[in-house]
Amino acid sequence: MERTLLLIITLLTLLPAVSRAGEKGDVRISVKVKDYAKQPVVLGYYFDEKMLVKDTVMTDNSSVAVFKRDSLYDEGVYVVYIPDRYYFDILMPHEQVFDIVCDTLPMPIERVKVSGNKQVKTFIDYQKYLSEKQQTYAELNKRYREANGDTEAQSKIRSKFLEVEREVKDHNDKLIAENQDNFISTFLTALKDIEVPDMTPQGDHTDRERDSIRQTRQYYYYKQHFFDNFDMTDARLLRTPFFVSKVTKYVNETVLQMPDTVASECIRIIEMCRPNKEMFRYFVSHFYNMANKSNIMGMDAALVTLADKYYLSGEADWASEKFISDLREQVDGIRYTLIGGTAHDMKMPSYTGEWFKLHEVKAPYTILVFWEPSCGHCKKEIPHMHETLWKKFEKYGVKIFAVYCQVDEKPWTEFIEEHQLEDWINVYDPYGKTGFRKYYNIKSTPTIFVLDKDKKIVAKKLGVDQISDFLSHMLELD
Repeated sequence: MERTLLLIITLLTLLPAVSRAGEKGDVRISVKVKDYAKQPVVLGYYFDEKMLVKDTVMTDNSSVAVFKRDSLYDEGVYVVYIPDRYYFDILMPHEQVFDIVCDTLPMPIERVKVSGNKQVKTFIDYQKYLSEKQQTYAELNKRYREANGDTEAQSKIRSKFLEVEREVKDHNDKLIAENQDNFISTFLTALKDIEVPDMTPQGDHTDRERDSIRQTRQYYYYKQHFFDNFDMTDARLLRTPFFVSKVTKYVNETVLQMPDTVASECIRIIEMCRPNKEMFRYFVSHFYNMANKSNIMGMDAALVTLADKYYLSGEADWASEKFISDLREQVDGIRYTLIGGTAHDMKMPSYTGEWFKLHEVKAPYTILVFWEPSCGHCKKEIPHMHETLWKKFEKYGVKIFAVYCQVDEKPWTEFIEEHQLEDWINVYDPYGKTGFRKYYNIKSTPTIFVLDKDKKIVAKKLGVDQISDFLSHMLELD
């Protein structure tokens, strides 16, 4: 029942549109609101999981606001908003001359009337239909709760739920068939869930094996067919309240969160969009930003893949030269520190006069940390690292290769002595010859990496406590 209610609620936030920004055409949309003279009416639209304002017009003495312009609005799902009172969705078609009358405030969708455009009216009528069905669901829910303990009554109510669900599905299918040339058909098709076949294996299997095979097959079927109901070349879908979030959820929740897999799926989606420049541009930017903001360790590898394929290759011809230049610098810094890559070797002196080479450190794991005593965060994290990491893992052969990022020895050595860090490999680069800031992309301190015995990077961007858990797992100490 929860899934059914979610379907109804999802369907209540409606419809899409095509990008025709700047295209010449007559626009005259009147909105009459009863007893609402000399007050604002806002026309907004959905985009990028947000509701944005497009225009605001004051009503006249007759409580009518008229939106007029000589260039068409982008097609999509728009919002008519009466500030602090009410709002409702409308479909913005290519023909943008129509009238809306709201004869009461607050205005239930049932009291909204449209004339002058069949598509807009169909969309409003559809919302009225869904509102009616939602009331039916609410009544059934109430009866189901009241029938608590009466299994026979609840069974009958469940059957009624399924009946109403079938009615909604049949109504949607009928609208799709009757509006093949209109965007409401594309929109409703995109809302449909993928129907996954049973795919139970035949043959001699245990119940557990059979369940595992069936679930695996169904997962790959769902993943392969997820976009069957989307027209990925129709930019009107961008201006809907559901499309972008549905695609984003697919990448975040259906796709295995491994950098190579995520990058591969993002590229698959982008290439579906390639015939439509607006869709192509949007999803190149969208997935790059997703990878850039990700908190998942190692996901910057997906960022590098997407940047190389679309931005640094020149395909993203909308990007400015400065953006490309800054991105190239960012990506080049990340390349050296990708998970699984070999850490750049460094030979550096200690304050004791000894020299140490990173790749010559013999240890099952080496914690490489870049820090400086003037950093407020370092003042807390470095002593914490000594207490929680060094004292716990020293006996297992773990080493700490600590790089001081400045050149003034006094504050460095004083901090080492104060916090008894003498057992670490404490080094610095007084003559700036190692290029450690470039090769380790040092933008802030502390910056910490975990290297394996072959000096491959196995972890980064972890806090001290997370590194403790990580090493405990890798050393099988749990």
